[in-house]
Amino acid sequence: MRRRVLLGSAAAGLVGWPAGSSRAATTEATSRGGSNYGWYQIDGCNREPYGVVNSFHKAPDLIRSQLAAMRAAGQARLRVHIIHRRRPDTGTCMDSTGGNISAANRQNLTDLLRAIKDAGFVEIQVAFMPIGENAAYNWTAWSDEIYQENWNLIANLRPIIAASGIHYRIDLCNEAVPTDLQPLLLTYTQRLWKDYTNAFDKKDTVGFSAIGYAGRIQNIPKVYGNNPPYLFDFHFYRRNGVDEGALFTTAHNMMNQYGYTKQGWTIGEVFNNDPTAAGALRQAIDSTGRTVYYLLQWPRQAPIVGVPDPTCPDATVPPPPVDFGAYIARGF
Repeated sequence: MRRRVLLGSAAAGLVGWPAGSSRAATTEATSRGGSNYGWYQIDGCNREPYGVVNSFHKAPDLIRSQLAAMRAAGQARLRVHIIHRRRPDTGTCMDSTGGNISAANRQNLTDLLRAIKDAGFVEIQVAFMPIGENAAYNWTAWSDEIYQENWNLIANLRPIIAASGIHYRIDLCNEAVPTDLQPLLLTYTQRLWKDYTNAFDKKDTVGFSAIGYAGRIQNIPKVYGNNPPYLFDFHFYRRNGVDEGALFTTAHNMMNQYGYTKQGWTIGEVFNNDPTAAGALRQAIDSTGRTVYYLLQWPRQAPIVGVPDPTCPDATVPPPPVDFGAYIARGF
């Protein structure tokens, strides 16, 4: 989910199999999923001061207790966000000026990953989320200075992630697979993919997570050329009468058409603990046979037909996002 800047206010590899391997589809995802965990508190609509990376030092015991609650509820995997731009820290968004975050924030990230491991989680996805002027989808002209800043940030934080002792995958830029109307974003992803794989290979990355709509999926071959990732990550949110299962099936058919038949998928975002999404995705996975390793929910409730979106739609699930039972019941 593309993060709004303001909310009402100012080790590689999957557990048990090598990267790039595939399994026959079953009635369950191959591994238990979990949640996107980005914030430990919300005040009304405002969660900006409470990011679990930028503000870990402010509430370490609370964050550890929330992690324990999610793990006790059956969750086994998490998605953590590196939200950044070249401006002062906000509590969630970190200053990445010069291609790194502060020493204090690097320690916060180290401590958060240790807490996740200590809570018993077995795998993480770490998603880089540049916003504002650092987000290529906002650019009107190419900025090599900001590109280098974003790329260096990934390179500088990767050793911390790799040293965490947890199996991990890196999302190089959240929801960055572009539409046809985003040529600068396409250039950004092409260059970052080349730079990352030249430096680090591709065993520990999903490349770029993709919003699961045809207008973006059609550009996946342009992003990766003849060097696709071993694993793709999609985000599925129903809209305009098209449910998650239909979106999944369309994505599956398009990916097969492009020759991506052996790669497995992760589902990095869906509505929170949503039985409709769970059922539709389960049916689509069973009918297509596509391997899905795990699913991670985003802390937003699905909209209700005929009911207006809430005042702060990105903050509808107070942290921690413990409930995952609707997805567990469907084998996720």
